[in-house]
Amino acid sequence: MTRPATLWLFLLLTSFAVGGWAGPVRSQCTGSNLIDALSADDRAALERQAASVPFPSGNFWRATKQGSSITVVGTMHIYDPRMEEMMQIIGPVVDQADLVFVEAGRKEEADLKAAVAAHPELLVRLSGPTLPELLTKPEWRTLSAEMTARGIPVVMAAKFQLWYVSMLLGIPACAMPDMQAGVSGLDQLVIARAEAGQIPVRALESFDTIFKVFSTLSDAEQIEMIRAGLAVIQSADDQFATLLASYFAGQHRLLWEFTRMQATRTPGQDPARLAAEFDLMEKTLLTGRTVPWMDVLLPAAAGKQVVVAVGAAHLSGDLGLLNLLAGEGWTLTPLGP
Repeated sequence: MTRPATLWLFLLLTSFAVGGWAGPVRSQCTGSNLIDALSADDRAALERQAASVPFPSGNFWRATKQGSSITVVGTMHIYDPRMEEMMQIIGPVVDQADLVFVEAGRKEEADLKAAVAAHPELLVRLSGPTLPELLTKPEWRTLSAEMTARGIPVVMAAKFQLWYVSMLLGIPACAMPDMQAGVSGLDQLVIARAEAGQIPVRALESFDTIFKVFSTLSDAEQIEMIRAGLAVIQSADDQFATLLASYFAGQHRLLWEFTRMQATRTPGQDPARLAAEFDLMEKTLLTGRTVPWMDVLLPAAAGKQVVVAVGAAHLSGDLGLLNLLAGEGWTLTPLGP
């Protein structure tokens, strides 16, 4: 697995990395939207590809069926002040809900912390080679500098689980102050609003899902994820700016296809192999999680008004949440970008 493991995948797919809401802290991230820099032909091809799948855009939808309602909110798991404006629309819907679903709620966060405390091997390699032994010396020097920039002692990073290191690389250093201050994304704003109104909040998956997901990857694949992160680290701010611009425009599939385009154009690599790896990652990290959510969501939504807030990358495509709902006879109506 190589180039597809870029920073936005972590930010969109992982909700366990940060804790509760602690108030707005502006990140010091700067960068340029890489999609805007594409040639006209590449941009047109990208838009055609995005439009070829069901429900390619829109972060805010309502699904209705026989008196039941599911309001779907596509989220991002890191904070941006513009989310406060989004909550002006989402908040009143949450207030009227019977139940709110998220990927991970307070209980899952607590269970995760307890599991890591009891079993440090979940995040730390207690045996086997450390990262300085697995990477080349130049790679380790670069990784050490990046971990230091994120406030993580190098001696700790050397023994972290490989997938966890790749996730940390996925957070731009400029965004770490927000993360360390406990400032998190739209999911947590939705949870806080539900808690204020005493609306029940449930998780769509168990706290250990993240460990199960990455346990399917070999050490070699996880090392390649780290190398992929290091390969694009110089453009991390631009990658982050691209993520933000696409997300707030509701263009989640455009961003996904742009990441695919980047992957298949990695210099010196076999495009067919990279495409296959990208498809494997999509199945492992996205659709392999989204499809089982339906077994949790649908029974609970019968006869109720439900809000489900999940990473925006889960919304589009044949096996995206919106198309899965449509396939079950729900009528989908867009409510905003």
